[in-house]
Amino acid sequence: MSAILFAAEYYLPFAPGGAEWSAAAWAQALVRRGHRVVVVTPNYGAPAREEREGVSVIRVPFPVKLAPGQGEAGWLAHRNPLFYLYFAWQLWRAGRAAGAGVIHSQGKGTVVPAWLAGRALHRPVVATIRDTGLLCPLGLCPLFESRATFDCHTGQYLGKCMPFFFEHYMPGASRLGRARARLSLLLAWLDQRLRSAALRRVHGVIGVSRGILAIYPERLVSRERRGVVHTLPPRARMPTEEEARAVRERLGIGPGPLVLYAGKLSLGKGTRVFLEAATRVRDELPEARFALAGKGDMAVPPRPGLHVLGSLPQPDLFALYRAADVVVVPSSWPEQLSRVLLEAMQLGRPVVATAVGGTPEAVEDGVTGLLVPREDARALGAAVSALLRDPARRARMGEAAVRRAALVFSEERIIGSLLEIYAAAARRVA
Repeated sequence: MSAILFAAEYYLPFAPGGAEWSAAAWAQALVRRGHRVVVVTPNYGAPAREEREGVSVIRVPFPVKLAPGQGEAGWLAHRNPLFYLYFAWQLWRAGRAAGAGVIHSQGKGTVVPAWLAGRALHRPVVATIRDTGLLCPLGLCPLFESRATFDCHTGQYLGKCMPFFFEHYMPGASRLGRARARLSLLLAWLDQRLRSAALRRVHGVIGVSRGILAIYPERLVSRERRGVVHTLPPRARMPTEEEARAVRERLGIGPGPLVLYAGKLSLGKGTRVFLEAATRVRDELPEARFALAGKGDMAVPPRPGLHVLGSLPQPDLFALYRAADVVVVPSSWPEQLSRVLLEAMQLGRPVVATAVGGTPEAVEDGVTGLLVPREDARALGAAVSALLRDPARRARMGEAAVRRAALVFSEERIIGSLLEIYAAAARRVA
């Protein structure tokens, strides 16, 4: 039986974000269905070879070392020709030894090496799109453009994306700091040309939602090569009420209804809008509490009822879901298909989210949660307040969310879609 070769910038226990958990969930589900999966990933400080949930993990020598968890290698670590050539060689070696039938790139930094290895092995290559990062190095276009489809070009990158970045992400930087950042961003644009060239040539492109695929132009991802494979919900045990109370007490969250934001703190994730909405809700319901669980590049000033928790271990985060009355996903950019949505649904929590990207594919408005326009703190706050005032409605939505997660995001359906895309990619090589 030929192997499925995953090319991953990070793999558990190294997981800077939800993408690594999503890739691991696909790999483990494929193994449960009788397929052989080999993951090739840089070694940040773990055994060079191991089995994780039946998945064979090969960690290749790499100079950057990290502690297990959400740490990240430097910006240039996966964005340079030397890495592409080195990692392509390692993929070729592993693919040849394992008898790989398909190479599946799991992140932006592995698209080029996966394509190179696929050419050398004469094997189909599939790439996964989880965000806007293969459109633009900064991925900021959707924050200031209203178009449904984006195609960042040199003029837009230099004239709009970079100025937007400096205004919102480096407002107080020194002239030297801005000059260094400008050089890095120009190098990133040159690197983006390589990634775009590889994306145009791979045999299949997976979007984790219809919403994220829709923003990619035909020039980069032709219609016949694209397909949707949703993220799998976690196979999580429902935390007990006692565990929920304990984590709330340990984190210093006092009594009162609890609203949870889980994820990166950033403009694109809607952190600013969430904070404004929280103020509106507190004006109506002073006893409400708001928890932010995640890391990010936004400073969050202290305010009453707000708990900034940083990154949490997964067991604590899942217990916090159980403790929460409402989970909020206020993204401003086209959210691919946030794992937060699926985790909240799986654990029976109603969601208030913005109607962007793949979010409407998960949240059934008025049934499993509420959808509001993006960048609208008034609407977001009103939706949260409405649910906090209505425990019976919250309970109905939570039960409906569990049912929808089991139906729409079933393992059988999702892995079936993944295997169909692999088969179509193989036919293009043949």
